Amino acid sequence: MADDVSIGSGEDGVSPDPEQNIDAEATAEPAEPANETPPPGPAGRFVTTYVPPPPKPIFRNRRRLTAQETEEQRKRRAVRRRRRRTAGLVLLGFGVAILVSGGWLAWRTYQAYSHLQAASDQVARLQTEIRDVTAVDLTATDATVRQLQSESADAESAVSDPLFRAAAHLPWLGPNLHAISEVTATVQSLAADVVPSLVQIAQTLRPSALAPKNGIIDLAPVEAASPVLQKADAAVEVARLRLGAIDRSAVAGPVNNAVLKLWSKLDEASSITGTGARVARLLPPMLGADGPRTYLVAFQNLAEVRATGGIFGSFAAVRVSQGKITLIDRGRAGHEIGTFDPPIEALSPQAANLYTNRMAMFPADVNLTPDFPTAAALFAKMYTQRKGTAIDGVIATDPVALSYALKGTGPIAVGDGVTLTSANIVQTLLSTVYASFPKSSDKLARDDFLAKATTLAFGKVVTGGGNASAVFSGLNRAAQERRILLWSAHAAEQADIGQTQVAGRLSASADDPTIGVFLNDATMAKLGYYLSPSVHVTAGNCQSDGRRLLHVAVGLSYDAPSTGLPVYVLGGSTIGQHYMVQTNVMVFAPVGGGVVSASKDNQPTGMQRGESRAREVGQVPVTLRPGTSTTIIFTVVAPLSTDALRKEIAPALVLTPGVNPWAASVAPYRSCD
Repeated sequence: MADDVSIGSGEDGVSPDPEQNIDAEATAEPAEPANETPPPGPAGRFVTTYVPPPPKPIFRNRRRLTAQETEEQRKRRAVRRRRRRTAGLVLLGFGVAILVSGGWLAWRTYQAYSHLQAASDQVARLQTEIRDVTAVDLTATDATVRQLQSESADAESAVSDPLFRAAAHLPWLGPNLHAISEVTATVQSLAADVVPSLVQIAQTLRPSALAPKNGIIDLAPVEAASPVLQKADAAVEVARLRLGAIDRSAVAGPVNNAVLKLWSKLDEASSITGTGARVARLLPPMLGADGPRTYLVAFQNLAEVRATGGIFGSFAAVRVSQGKITLIDRGRAGHEIGTFDPPIEALSPQAANLYTNRMAMFPADVNLTPDFPTAAALFAKMYTQRKGTAIDGVIATDPVALSYALKGTGPIAVGDGVTLTSANIVQTLLSTVYASFPKSSDKLARDDFLAKATTLAFGKVVTGGGNASAVFSGLNRAAQERRILLWSAHAAEQADIGQTQVAGRLSASADDPTIGVFLNDATMAKLGYYLSPSVHVTAGNCQSDGRRLLHVAVGLSYDAPSTGLPVYVLGGSTIGQHYMVQTNVMVFAPVGGGVVSASKDNQPTGMQRGESRAREVGQVPVTLRPGTSTTIIFTVVAPLSTDALRKEIAPALVLTPGVNPWAASVAPYRSCD
């Protein structure tokens, strides 16, 4: 047909070479789509031009690989398989290594922890064994030391493991392992350097070693032990600092508890090593190893109450040289030393406000302040001015302390048919003596008797003889009750003494709050023998500044007879004439706290305010008839606590020691949020 279109023909109507045609179509640009609408055909049909489909690819025959190429291909496949197997084995080995290392690390950690627990038990046992130096069993302590050293060495071996040390650098786990390592190193140091010294301290401080023999104290053992004791004390302080550097916020609970437990034990050890080191530093020079020393011994008469116990009624002056103690003077403070007018020195405005100038005028009033260094320095200055003898220190004691010590010395014959024993010395010196010398004209004779009796009792204690352990135990009890106080005129020695309980000074730390409750007789009466005191501290509400209120309830009961006492015993005021006693009650707030108010027998009462060594003081006078009692409640502000981890606080109480012991209690309180 003339209208037929020839498809796929060339110009001459002959079909081209198929391969040539395929290549041409494969390389030809694709046709642009027609933009115009094709013309309609017959009956409205559209006529389109045929477009063939794209050609199918032609696969040529594949060339066969040579034997060499086949071998190379096989080798490449083998290498890939070996690499996959090696990677799998490495991953498997790594997993196994992690499991094994974790198990080994857990085992070494368990070993360290269990040995540390055992070592801790041995430390506690050793502290119990040497707490009472009068009854140390050296065989038992030696066995405890060996066991402790063995346990600490095993713990040290566990934490020295290379894997353990490497794991200490990991996150989360690392701080716990580091803390265990530090605790272990600390225990090992204690076992090697400190614990043997604790035993040596116990040996050095044994009563049999320190007791005078023929009036002489052998200083050689103390001097020989001193370097070891100083080293032990320094090691404990280093250990405390080391534990303090541990970041406990990043460790687990059990590890943190272990750190805190060891820290508390270090505090206990520090009290032992510190005492031993101080004794070794102080005892030789204070007992005349470097030259003679002169001391005043003040005997406090508890019948006339003063803040540190009682008035300095009688005294003895002793000279010490190379451990030998010699009495050089004794007398009645009020007579041989006398009165100073004008005052021997100007008091601070704060002291004058609380105590008046009487402290610097009368030997009996130097201890209206509870600060023993202040009272002792005034007493020494008064004696030197009157006698011309320089004083190196002051020791204060009282009949109750002597009664404790006399349990080891046996009875003392004073003369005139009077024999002092542990059972009767308090009553004899504070009550019976007044009945034996009832007239006012007998006052000088009575004072002479008291001076002689107290000096003989003190001399019996310090010159040796009897049961040394019982004497030492009694003196230790007296020191704990603040019945033996010591002050040195040498600054370096006084700094050491200031760290001990015999210093007679309130703690200046706000972190360990201390409340002082002290009594002062106001009428020169000798009626303190009949006073029975009590104090109870309870917690109150929180204030807006975050400090908590405390209620300090001070009770006084007075059971003196209403007839029969000598006139001079009743005091120098009309109050005493009616057998009434008047006592000033002072409460010293903790550092950083304050005294808000006071009430007496549930009624608001006036209160004198003052300040002493950065402490607020409240003072209330109390007057009692025989057979009556009273309660004064001081509202005290506690200081803010700086220890965020300390949940409960129990203030320490420092009290005036008297004839009758205080009934005392302190209820711990929580810090205010």
